[in-house]
Amino acid sequence: MHREKDLFPALIDIANLDRAFARASAGKRHQPAVREFEYHLETRLWAMRRELEAGAYQWGANRRFHIRDPKPREIRAAPLRDRVLHHALVAAIDPLLTRGYIRDTYACIAGRGTHAAVQRYRAFVRSRRGHGWALQCDIKSYFASVDHGVVLDLLARRIGGARLLDLLGSLIAHGAGRPGVGMPIGNLTSQMFANLYLDPLDQNVKETLRVRHYLRYMDDFILLCDGPDEGRARLAAIAPFLVGRLRLCLNPRRVVLAPLAQPRDVLGYVHYPDGRVRIRRRSVRRLWRRLPALATALDADPARWPQARASVASWFGVAKHAHAFRLSRALFAARDVRNLGKRLLIRSGGAP
Repeated sequence: MHREKDLFPALIDIANLDRAFARASAGKRHQPAVREFEYHLETRLWAMRRELEAGAYQWGANRRFHIRDPKPREIRAAPLRDRVLHHALVAAIDPLLTRGYIRDTYACIAGRGTHAAVQRYRAFVRSRRGHGWALQCDIKSYFASVDHGVVLDLLARRIGGARLLDLLGSLIAHGAGRPGVGMPIGNLTSQMFANLYLDPLDQNVKETLRVRHYLRYMDDFILLCDGPDEGRARLAAIAPFLVGRLRLCLNPRRVVLAPLAQPRDVLGYVHYPDGRVRIRRRSVRRLWRRLPALATALDADPARWPQARASVASWFGVAKHAHAFRLSRALFAARDVRNLGKRLLIRSGGAP
């Protein structure tokens, strides 16, 4: 495997750091910490470069908070200075890593988002004309289970240069949930490492098991097979590989083996055998609960329009890939959000 040896100069290049600040601060220029950093931007970036060259960069303390989406998760937000370096690292390293991935790895890769994965899954099903079975799996406590030794070995196979590997090692250790294990949810670099970590699984499924119809979206993956016996055989090969090679376990509650003739919940959409695509009920309920509060907040403070618009635009981004015109119209026509619906539908370009 080819190892790239000259990435550190590209990482600490001032132009790369400047672009990294622009990405890290996008949509946040109004925040005091961002304005203060930008006021001293040149000085701050050159100081970062000198610390990186000397191997003296110190990662800051993460701000921790919890969300429910839908299950409780701890999110760790890095300080702005670290986020700038995260973006610089991704710009320097991620293109090299991505070149080695299989075609059907999705999530946090340009052009390979949720909707690209959904379209690919639909193409798989069409190619089988709806015949066959699907095996769906995900990893138990994925981010909390990533082994630092494994991810550092995977990085060392692709990247040369002690300074860059030492920096990456310090970053991975800094975000650990416990010594030697775990990555924080919320960091851009964590997403990059998470994609890399399961690349051996992808290669094993495609090259050793020779599965034609397989795709992975972060720690969720699905493969199509001819029948239940083949599905169980694939599962019997994948589970020990994950344990032995990557020190991961499947979530037994999320392992599903079922015929394609049944509706399938894949990446937020329910796919029906006749080609219809519906939005997952959980997503609909979440919006239904959110809309009245959003309408009340917007009536009280019209300045909250950008947040309201972002929420509705997010819904439309999901809905336009499903058969959801009537559903969208019904949601925004409800009595307690009707005024909100009229304002947002007009200004957002209409329902999908």
